[in-house]
Amino acid sequence: MKLNTFEKIQLYLFDDDIPQHEIQLLPHEIEIRDRYRQIFTFWLDKPTLSDKKIIQYMISEVGLSRTQAYRDLPNVKILLGNVRNAEKAWQRFKLSYMIDETYQLAKDKHNPIAMAAVIDKLGKYMQLDKEEAEKLPYGDIVPQNFEPTSDVSVLGIKPIPNLREKQAAMRKKYKQTNIEDVEFIDVTGND
Repeated sequence: MKLNTFEKIQLYLFDDDIPQHEIQLLPHEIEIRDRYRQIFTFWLDKPTLSDKKIIQYMISEVGLSRTQAYRDLPNVKILLGNVRNAEKAWQRFKLSYMIDETYQLAKDKHNPIAMAAVIDKLGKYMQLDKEEAEKLPYGDIVPQNFEPTSDVSVLGIKPIPNLREKQAAMRKKYKQTNIEDVEFIDVTGND
């Protein structure tokens, strides 16, 4: 199986000792890999940075042109996964942990009011106060059956009789037109 450059880089992003029998990165591919690696680690350290800030980093610190930075951005995002989702999952985990800790502290202090407040917050966080959305019956969905056709009447358009002959006549008529035979008209209003 032949891998393209991005697939090779994706497999060996942080592996400098690639076995020769497995894959061979060309010098320009190593340069791209190192560039992606630098952007990847920077963005991983600062996952809340916007695409615009990452582009600015790529231009100022990595030395890319604006065009190349915009070309590299989607590839780095693929390598990184969805950073914002990872950050959100981490924040959810922290919140859940803090809620558990707060409940335990309230319980240790025998404070039923604080315990109830923590339970209320947990219920809202888990959205237990809302009805669950009805699951879509994906198994019952039947895809549309489209049949390709050259019959324009299925669209409600009246067919042109002898269309092929008319097309051939138009091609014959206008195919021989030379540019010298064409009259140019000034549509800008400037004479």
